[in-house]
Amino acid sequence: MIQGACLCGSVRYEVEGPLPPLMHCHCSMCRKHHGSPFASFIAVPAAAVHWLTGDDALIDHRSSAARTRRACRTCGSVAPAAVGDRALVPAANLFDDENALSALNALHALHAFVGSKAPWHVIADGLPKYDGAPPDWPLAQVEHQVNAPQQENDHGSCLCGAVTFTLIGAPDRWFQCHCSRCRRARSAAHASNAFYATSQFAWRTGHELVRNYKLPEAERFTVAFCTRCGGAAPVERDNVPFIVVPASLFDQAPNMHPQAHIHVASKAPWYTPTDDLPQFAELPPA
Repeated sequence: MIQGACLCGSVRYEVEGPLPPLMHCHCSMCRKHHGSPFASFIAVPAAAVHWLTGDDALIDHRSSAARTRRACRTCGSVAPAAVGDRALVPAANLFDDENALSALNALHALHAFVGSKAPWHVIADGLPKYDGAPPDWPLAQVEHQVNAPQQENDHGSCLCGAVTFTLIGAPDRWFQCHCSRCRRARSAAHASNAFYATSQFAWRTGHELVRNYKLPEAERFTVAFCTRCGGAAPVERDNVPFIVVPASLFDQAPNMHPQAHIHVASKAPWYTPTDDLPQFAELPPA
């Protein structure tokens, strides 16, 4: 057994082995749900997931005719969900004490739905890549549209489209964050956070649907999610002069790219960034 939990700890489960290879999914719906460049799953038989607590306290969102996505109602972390006769379990929420997932990633992991990947994200490892579904995937492929860059104001939205917002200009900073809190909150290998001044940001619709969750033991760490779909949302805090926007919420390809990987000393043992961006063990120099 390997255990998993959401960021707040109210949703807990066990996954019965043996563990299958990791799948890094780049489809637009996974990116919107997690707020990250891609989601990383293990696909196990549905009966291999044993709920300990919190299975009755989840947001269930029907993202397509064949797929329901699940997230914790308190903190927004993505929870295991059925896909056909399997369950997709987010790797970032597993307690990988024996580094079992690390070994699977090195040997057998793959990238799926790369044809829908974020245009600003670079896949630089040597793992197999599939433009659509990988072999033996139990569901039909859903086509995704990649929009062209906008020259003026950009827009963003959550997975279900109820939460929308406008962005003016480029973010002051844009980091791929590998800290353990971002990984557990986004249920992904790392977060991709764009920092905009409050004057560059405006809510369009659905602000009332956004819930913030602040980790009690953290001085500042806060995440936000849509209470309708469980998808990531911008983080707005009182008396803070900037908004943190999960980059995968962009509806158009921005005219820039992430600037660096940060907190790499805390990265997932099963994922190593291999692109050309600068890497910092913690935060970059001021």
